[in-house]
Parts: sequence; C-alpha cells; structure tokens
Amino acid sequence: MKHSVSAFVLTQNNEATIRACLDSVTWCDEIVIIDSFSTDRTLEIAREYPRLKIYQNEYTTAAEQRIWGNPHVTSEWVFIIDSDEECPPDLRDKFISILEQDKIENDGFVIRIRTRFMGRLLEHHDYISAKGKRLVLKEVATRYKKTASVHATIKLDHIAFIEPKYYLIHNPIRSLDLHYQKMIRYARWQAQDMHVSGRKAHWWHILLRPIGKFMQFYLVYGGFRDGLQGLLICLLAAYSIFLKFSLLYDLQRQD
Repeated sequence: MKHSVSAFVLTQNNEATIRACLDSVTWCDEIVIIDSFSTDRTLEIAREYPRLKIYQNEYTTAAEQRIWGNPHVTSEWVFIIDSDEECPPDLRDKFISILEQDKIENDGFVIRIRTRFMGRLLEHHDYISAKGKRLVLKEVATRYKKTASVHATIKLDHIAFIEPKYYLIHNPIRSLDLHYQKMIRYARWQAQDMHVSGRKAHWWHILLRPIGKFMQFYLVYGGFRDGLQGLLICLLAAYSIFLKFSLLYDLQRQD
C-alpha cells in the first residue's frame, strides 16, 4: 500500500473476541494494542500475532485511552477498531483501495457498523452500532470533541462516508448477564456526565423516554425485521434509557 496503516485496539479482558478481531486486521502494517491490565488470556492470545505491539495504561475513558496510545502508532493512518469488532474482507479491500491512492483528500472516513446479536447479523440501525470515524489520519486521531465517560467523537475537517455495503461487525453481547452488568456501568457513567453538566431528570424522562426509544428502534429503524433478536435488543435500548435517567435522578436527589 502507498500509505501505511496501523490497527489500533483497546483491550480489557476480551479473550472471547480478541482473536476474531486480530484475525481481521493482519493486513495492516502493524497492530497496536493499548491494554487496561487484562487478567484473562487476552494478551496471551494477542502475542501470537506478528507486527503487534502491546502497551498498558489504566483505563479512564475510551477517548483518553486512545489519546494516550496514539504516540505509539508509527503509521500514517490509524484504523480504530474495538476488541469486540471484526473487519470483513469486503471492508478490508475497500480500505486497501483507498490507501493505494497517490493522494487521499480526506482526513478520515465514516464507516457503518452492524451488530451481531445471538447469532444474527442485525439489519436495522440498532442502539449499539450505527456509524463511526474509524479510518483516520494519525495526526488528527486525538482531536476528540469531548472526553465523555462512554462515547467521544473525533473532530475531522474533511471526512468521507464509505458506502453502507461496507461495514464493521460488532459483537458486543457475549451473554445477556454480562451485557446487563455493562449497561449498568455505562448508564452510571452517562448519568454522572449529565449530572456534572447540569442536566436534570424528570418523570417524563423515566417514563416516556424509554417508550419513545423502543418505538424509534423497533418501528422507525426497523427492529421488527430482525425477529426475536430485534425485539430483545430494542427492549435493551429502552431499558438503558430508563437506567440512565433513574441514576441521574438519584444523583440529583442526593444533592
């Protein structure tokens, strides 16, 4: 390729998904892992791969972890991929065709993300996966708009959208029990961020917002097309909203 690229992966106890992730990025010039002190077999598995570098740093937020790790990347471009994601061959070939160009006019590319849930690759735009700026110039890969506890967005000047037929596959839910624990953790972080920014929770947030979220994903975005898996993930989306505003209300009550 005329332009070099590094796969950039954050890990923490991802032994169930890390192999599929790394298998899908072996075409990159290097793989850089920033690990939050995993205690399972994540790093043991990762060390089987060539051109791979591992660094460890205590996790605070995803944005801060990526900012900390960016200086360890040596390529011109960064492919940001989570440890529970896979890059299918079609998307790999699309990336290679971009990186083979003499001059790339953009500083980043937005990619569709699809969720695999209970063995099914979901068709609809679910609440866990949508789009993301994942192929980014290294020199701008630390320009996050904010460092929220859960999600953060890179600020780019010249982005391009890759066609929806090319997408990352997200495998976020290994079991409902583990996902429920993750939902509580994320909802707590989101509630704390909203509380710090001065947001208030009212009864309609706790009662009506979850209903609205379910209707949005199940009917408007087409979750009904994904059968029982679609119904379950739309209910999880609604419950995550209920958790977030309930925890926000608890914080403001304590004040």
